[in-house]
Formats: sequence, structure tokens, C-alpha cells
Amino acid sequence: MNKIKITETISDTPYSQVSYCYLNDVKAVLKTKKEAIITNSIKTELKIHEFLSNYDLCPDILDYDLLNNRIVYECLKYSVENSEYNQVFLEIFGKTLSKLHSLNYRNQDVGTFEEKVEGYRNLLSTDPTAEIQESFALFDKLYKKSNELVFCHNDLNTSNIFLNKQMKFIDWEYAGLNMSIYEIASIKKSFNFSSDQLSIFLKAYGQDFNPNEIEEFEVLVGFVEKIWQKVTNKLKSNQ
Repeated sequence: MNKIKITETISDTPYSQVSYCYLNDVKAVLKTKKEAIITNSIKTELKIHEFLSNYDLCPDILDYDLLNNRIVYECLKYSVENSEYNQVFLEIFGKTLSKLHSLNYRNQDVGTFEEKVEGYRNLLSTDPTAEIQESFALFDKLYKKSNELVFCHNDLNTSNIFLNKQMKFIDWEYAGLNMSIYEIASIKKSFNFSSDQLSIFLKAYGQDFNPNEIEEFEVLVGFVEKIWQKVTNKLKSNQ
């Protein structure tokens, strides 16, 4: 790996540390993987980047060191965190997500969302609370007859999306095969889309979904977020 100068820590979790840095005087982002029990390994993230770079859906990889679980990628500008979610934005977002979901990515290192949730279930097997039981019960109900799985990001919140001339996604720690409606519901919840905004977004996406089913999956997304937080807290306490 080339010479790196770290300038600012962006995030520090039990799973990874992400920092702004300079790589040979070029501003970049350094990600160092700590834990991969419930997330993709740095090797898997690298393979995802290499694949998606052919479709301009993620930042370019500038350098990496698999031995030390480090990857350096292009520093993107224009986060959508403070964007106005107008018709142009919604149409670009819908079309970009449709592009991602249409890709035939079946790398052996990338598992399914169901496998990740089973990992959560195993880690929380000693937590008998009603909320945890209700969460997994809803998951089992909605995934009992899972539809065709597509390649999903699984964490498309405002901090992971950048838009300049085109939209790109970062942070592929949780990417894998999943039901497209879960990602749709997750986006609706994260961005707090109104019914009109969701309609524009889905029209650009190019597929209709039952509004009641989206709402049910949106409840599941909230449950999964709470489960993830419990798992994170447990891993922190074990450090």
C-alpha cells in the first residue's frame, strides 16, 4: 500500500474505522475492517467495488491491503444528506436503484440477507425479550415465501449516497442478495418519502409494489435496525 496520511476520522464502529486521508497527495477515504462476523469482509467489499465500477455505481478503488484489512477508495463529493428530494432526485434515485437490482452479481463470498439475520438471531439467542421475539417472528413471516432475490446494498441511507452527474453508493458492508421490496421499504423509511415521492421513485424504478406490503416491510426495517443496535452493543461489550 502506498503512503497514507490520515486527516480525520469519519466513523468508528465495532466493524470498521473510516477516515479521510491523503494517498500520495490525493484526497481519499481509508476503510480499515475490524470485525466481519455480521458484515462483509474487506475482501468481499473489494470484489463488489471491482464489479460495480464497471457500472459507475460506486467510488473507484485507489489502493488496498488485504493482509491488514484496509481499502482506500475515491473521495466522492456532493452527499445527498442535505438534498431536496424533488422529482429529478427521485427519478435518478429510482433508476439507479433499478440498475443495481438488475445486475447479475452472484459472487460466492456474498451471502443473503436471510443469512445475515440468522447471524443476528444466533448472537441474540439469549435475549428473550418480547421485542426481539416479535422482530424475528415478523421476519419469518415476510421471508417465508421470499420472491426472487436481487443484489441489494441493504443500507441506503443519506450518508451512503452521493450525486453529482450520476448517483453512486458507498459502504457495502451489508450488501448481499435480498428481496427488492425490503430495500424499497428501507429507503422509504430512511428518506421519509411521502406517498407522492414514493410514487415518483417507484415509477422511475419501473416496478409496482403493493403499498400495504411496503408498509409491512417498513415495520420490519425498524425491527432490524433495533436488532442491529442490540448486536452492536453486545459486540462492543465483548471488546
